[in-house]
Amino acid sequence: MYGNYRDDFEFYLKEAKKSKGKVLEVGCGTGRIYLGLLKQGIDTYGIDISEEMLCTLRKKAEDEKLVPKVFQGDMRNFRLDERFALIILPFRSFLVNLTSEDQLRTLKNLHRHLQPGGRLIMNFFYPDLERLMSFGKESEDIIVSDSGKYMLREKSSFVSEPDQVIETTAVLYKDGELYWRGVFQLALIYKKEFELLLRLANFKKWAVHGGFDYRPLTSFKQEMVWIAERD
Repeated sequence: MYGNYRDDFEFYLKEAKKSKGKVLEVGCGTGRIYLGLLKQGIDTYGIDISEEMLCTLRKKAEDEKLVPKVFQGDMRNFRLDERFALIILPFRSFLVNLTSEDQLRTLKNLHRHLQPGGRLIMNFFYPDLERLMSFGKESEDIIVSDSGKYMLREKSSFVSEPDQVIETTAVLYKDGELYWRGVFQLALIYKKEFELLLRLANFKKWAVHGGFDYRPLTSFKQEMVWIAERD
């Protein structure tokens, strides 16, 4: 559904080129960003929990005569012998950690896989207060992609308001007919909350931007882009 999404690629490519050492993409999926970095000659590794997605990535790499270094694993507890100058989690993949315990386990695991001075970069949305207030109303049904013959609609609701977990039903139409339907859950994480998680995971230095152009974060309408550094 998001195979042609490009808003974040140049940002992650620029940051990968800055890094002096190996790069790891966590949640590399079918290779939307991973293969682009590989094509630029960046020494990039990948982790994803879905073996099916990794099979698609490997097929794409074979077609483009690339040699991927990707592994099936859970971001909370994977183990690699390598240490990385940069670890990235693009496209809000950190939010699949639904509990504070899993969020902290993931951050500590990523911290362990960074070399001294290495950086962790990820992006996820600031919880949209206006949209949250609309949950349970007809206006939840939002068109987020409408190009060519495909149209995607998403409808979200709370699984648990106190635990800040939402569930989204995604429905993809092809030429007006139902093509695919999926359901997934994400955590809502606020700025101050994530700063506390970083601190508990032993990160001492970080910055947050309000988009991929490094502008200041001033509104919940912006995407949070986090850059944390290991001592």
